[in-house]
Amino acid sequence: MELTIRIIIYAIIVLSYCFSLWLSILNYKNRNATMPEEVNDIYDEKAYQKWHEYNMANFKFSIVTNTITTLLFLLLLITGFFPLINRLSIDLVNHYELQVLFFIGFYYLVEYIVGIFTSYYQTFTIEEEFGFNKSTKAIFVKDKLKSLLLTIILGGGLVYGLASLYSNVSSMFFVYAFLFLVVILLVSNLLYVKVFVPIFNKLTPLEDGSLKTKIVDFAKSVGYEVNKISIIDASKRSSKLNAYFSGFGKLKQVVLYDTLVDKCSDEEVVSVLAHEIGHNKHKHMWSGFLQTIIQIAIYIAVLVLFFEVPVFSKAFGFSDSNFGFALVMFTVLMTPLNIPISLITNYISRLHEYQADNYAATNYSKEHMESSLKVLTRENFNNLTPHPVYVKMYYSHPPTADRIRAIRKIQ
Repeated sequence: MELTIRIIIYAIIVLSYCFSLWLSILNYKNRNATMPEEVNDIYDEKAYQKWHEYNMANFKFSIVTNTITTLLFLLLLITGFFPLINRLSIDLVNHYELQVLFFIGFYYLVEYIVGIFTSYYQTFTIEEEFGFNKSTKAIFVKDKLKSLLLTIILGGGLVYGLASLYSNVSSMFFVYAFLFLVVILLVSNLLYVKVFVPIFNKLTPLEDGSLKTKIVDFAKSVGYEVNKISIIDASKRSSKLNAYFSGFGKLKQVVLYDTLVDKCSDEEVVSVLAHEIGHNKHKHMWSGFLQTIIQIAIYIAVLVLFFEVPVFSKAFGFSDSNFGFALVMFTVLMTPLNIPISLITNYISRLHEYQADNYAATNYSKEHMESSLKVLTRENFNNLTPHPVYVKMYYSHPPTADRIRAIRKIQ
């Protein structure tokens, strides 16, 4: 039985890797597809050639990194790395929750070290070569150290909390773990801009001027109260553009990338904000929150399966069910689990984007909504001809051509 489980797990890992590789190749081969008329003016010939080169570099790099991480994990499973760090954790501490924490910590350290090299190459080779990287090596090191510290504090706290729940209320673990994670999700959403963003970036209030006046005037015209608008210094790391809402109710806040303000006209920035207001008007944030809650319930149910069936741990060298190993296996096997989930959630997300576009085009300006999409696409080097299957699987936003086509149909 244990041999069968090992073979099944290995097969799932390899098949998940092959599925991801197949989708990437499918999408890459579609790069030379006929460009839709709606977007044929976004890139000139030179810029489009540069996009092809950027796409190729990222494609090759993603294959290399996915191959390395998959082979590394298989190697750790085959060589008995996990029972080894479990014994080491037991020797270090007597406290059950701390044993789980050390177990996960040892495994995370391996992932973290590998991630440093891949992240460094991505930032200072690919992004640097194509002019997107604005970060320095000093900022990179500081970011990595801050991320490590946050992971130790927040991730460690999360693992400790789950392990404590499992050891104390194992029969009711599903209920308590579900409530625990939902509370964490809600609190993190509320505190994201106020607490976590300032750790990495500087937020400054939008200064008085024509842009702020146009934003406030538009918000008032649609009965929307903008409590706070902040500019984030995204340009110190990247030249890419974005904007987002954070928080719920009266705690909601608008965050604009400084790159967005610099490279878009005032009207285009307002149209992007109108799009975000559209999300709020349609209650998309609450819809997304509900979807995440459902996903949490599914994930915990699968997690409990790994806890309660000892053969999953015994198949890889453990004497009985192991909480830490079950957590590790769960994170790896989330890939196949997320295939049907992603198909549904991304489909809903793309519908929401169409609704927000419609809101911005109807209540503000079709012309500026379209032009802002083109600027965002050009500056972020977005793919103009993604493969439809790849879009269904991975795209939370519709391709630019589809969005512009929908906007033009609005009466």
